[in-house]
Amino acid sequence: MMPYERLLRAPIRGDASLFTTAASVEAAWRVVDPILGDVTPVERYASDSWGPADAARMMAGDGGWHDPAPDQGVA
Repeated sequence: MMPYERLLRAPIRGDASLFTTAASVEAAWRVVDPILGDVTPVERYASDSWGPADAARMMAGDGGWHDPAPDQGVA
């Protein structure tokens, strides 16, 4: 049986195991909704750059920023 057929036949046969309950959906939203509301402002930066000037400060607590671009003098 193809997956889509299985999905359609399950509720016809009374098998709800492939579906979530309304209570589960509500519980998930209780976790996700506060995160979605706590939005960090976007910092604009020039295209073809490695990010905003404040990037070094943002990464300072994680060991600093390592520029992945190769050195210009290396052949």
